[in-house]
Amino acid sequence: MMLKLEDLDLEEIAWAMQNDRSMGHDYYLNLDTGEVVVPGLDEDLTEEEIDEGNYAYVDRLESYESYRHMEDFTMGLTDGEARKKLEQALVRSKPFRHFRDALEYFPKEREDWYTFKNEAMKQVVIE
Repeated sequence: MMLKLEDLDLEEIAWAMQNDRSMGHDYYLNLDTGEVVVPGLDEDLTEEEIDEGNYAYVDRLESYESYRHMEDFTMGLTDGEARKKLEQALVRSKPFRHFRDALEYFPKEREDWYTFKNEAMKQVVIE
């Protein structure tokens, strides 16, 4: 049986791709069911079962890809205070932190950012 796109939880896969792995967990996509699983946490799933089963490793999103999403979003804004502050955040050290901090002052743009980011991540997952 071949999984179809509508069988996948794109948001769950996107979450796994964005997880910083600081807890030491790896994420795999069960190619039979479409669910994201974690060896050692999910139903006593072992690495051996992963190796022998029909699973695909869920790659972590590279930081340059996340940065590009922030750039694309910022460039799509009309000229104004929000765009100016976000552009400044992107050229500073720790751009992710400064971008997030700058969005705190612009509630509408912050909401638009999360919508934009979710759509961008769905596209990354599909690709």
